[in-house]
Order: sequence, then C-alpha cells, then structure tokens
Amino acid sequence: MAGLLPALVAVSQKAAEVARRCRAEEPLFRLLVAEKSGPERSARFERDFKTLADVLIQELIKHDLGTQFPELRGHIHGEESSEFRDAHGGTVTVRVGATPGDTVALLVAVLGPEHTRAAELLAEAVHQEVTLGDPELDGIDPGVSPGDLGIWIDPIDSTNEFIGGREDVAAIDGVAPGGLRSALVLVGAFDRHSGVPVLGVINEPFFQRDPQSHRY
Repeated sequence: MAGLLPALVAVSQKAAEVARRCRAEEPLFRLLVAEKSGPERSARFERDFKTLADVLIQELIKHDLGTQFPELRGHIHGEESSEFRDAHGGTVTVRVGATPGDTVALLVAVLGPEHTRAAELLAEAVHQEVTLGDPELDGIDPGVSPGDLGIWIDPIDSTNEFIGGREDVAAIDGVAPGGLRSALVLVGAFDRHSGVPVLGVINEPFFQRDPQSHRY
C-alpha cells in the first residue's frame, strides 16, 4: 500500500489543475461555457465539451495510477464513457497518449483543428509532473495491498456548479453548498472483493484564490 495514498492525492491535484485550466484559459473557457444544443450543437462529437473535460480527467487518473500500480489496471472505473463520435460517424476514444503530442492529436480529432490551442493547453496539464513533498502523507499506510483494491472516479462532481462558476456562495460550517467551490474531484478506493470502501481523496480545485495572482 506504500505510496498509493500519495499517488491518489497527486492525481487529484493534476485533475484539479485540468479543471482550473478549463476555466482560466480563454480558449478552453469559451468551449466550456458554450451551450451546444439543437442546430447549434457541434456535429463533431456526440457530447459537449463539458463532458470531454470530465472524461479527460477520468482518463488521466486511470493512466497515471495504472502506470504506477500495474496491479490496478482493469480495476479503475469512472462514471463517464470515454467514446466520442466524430463528424464522419467514426468513434474517437479519449485516452492519455504516450507523449503530449499524441494527446494533442487525439483531442484535435474530437474538438477539430480550429481548437488546436485548446487541445494543447489540456495536453500540457495532463502531462505535467506533480510533486507533493508531504512527509505526513508518506507516513500513512492503511494496510491494504493495491492488488486487492479497485478505484472509483467522479472526475468533476457538481458539473453544473463548475460551469456556472458562482463565487458568491457562502460556506456553511466550512462546506460549500453550491457554487464553484462545491465542484470537486473525487477518487475512492474500495476492496475489490467485498466492495467495502477503504479510503478516499476529495480535492477542491477552487478552494481559494491567491490574492496576488488571482488564480485558484
């Protein structure tokens, strides 16, 4: 089990950065807030960019955990389908490529060449390295082998609040009941034999703003 909890926190941090970047970077934010329905909905993919953001977070968590812990492969699950339909009726499966360029190419196949910059920004966040440097995390050992665990991912809980972006919702007893701060990345581990939960990580991508940079 050594190293699994820090790994879960690290992938949640990377996922949170993807979520933050979707709101902070103009090419991504334009896609994020675009309402695609009826005749205005893009024919390029079956579901909209809001879903793509969820799927990409889910797939980066699968990729990173499966790379670090091969015994978890096939046991990392999420609530989103990774398949999108392109303009020609074909299917594009969203995944993390071996290199940032591979991931860009795959995302361009979903978004279209006019959104290459958005694909580049997403791929950059997906392939970045995360260093925690938290000795307290390193010292925690729940005592369960990764070979006995399954992982469940909710890539962006409260997607509607994530899209709406309200920053004026006050916390109640330290918990945000709505608004941007209530959008969470959730990663849980469970005993794959009994289904009993073992541990979980809750990441608040929009917990607070830096007063100088104004970034979350």
